[in-house]
Amino acid sequence: MRARNRDISIFNLSMLDVITGAMAAFLIIMVVLLPYYRKEHIDYQAIIADLERQLATTGAEAAQLRRQLAQAEARNAELARRLAKTFLVLYVRWSTRDDVDLHVIDPSGARFYFERKIIAGRPGVLSEDTLVGPGNEVWEVRDAPPGDYRIEVQLFEVNDPGRVALVQGRVFHRDGSNAFPEVRLSREKQMKVVATINIAADGSVTLR
Repeated sequence: MRARNRDISIFNLSMLDVITGAMAAFLIIMVVLLPYYRKEHIDYQAIIADLERQLATTGAEAAQLRRQLAQAEARNAELARRLAKTFLVLYVRWSTRDDVDLHVIDPSGARFYFERKIIAGRPGVLSEDTLVGPGNEVWEVRDAPPGDYRIEVQLFEVNDPGRVALVQGRVFHRDGSNAFPEVRLSREKQMKVVATINIAADGSVTLR
């Protein structure tokens, strides 16, 4: 029987030593660095948790800002609605002793004058009516609906024969005032158009 070959390869032993040494070195390095790896992991978790808290806070602040923006837009809409309205105060005056009457026809066709100072369902009132001049008459409305308002004057009764009643006036509104053109009345029951006031949808007032 042949004896087995028990020769040991030096190369195999050398490789085994190298691999074993490398594994030992790796394990030593891992043991040394393990606390640092663990610390980095904890720090990242803390950073993530802090970012999540900041994100939640930012989300709450954004929601609050959205609510405030909605409230501001609602206030702006209400302000725009109020600004779109205007008041009107019309007055006419004359210097003779005659009885001059102011007539106002609103956009619906309702006519305000001394016999209809207030009209049910329509805004506005003839608040001042003079029977014997010199005098003045006033019509006013707090929230004037948009549309055309025709202004007329009538020489209802002559108390100063031979004199011409010179009628002057002005309209006051949200944006200021405008003077009416002068109107001359010389005959009893004579009626003339003074002007037409237009109120636009945005509340602006023009006189023509």
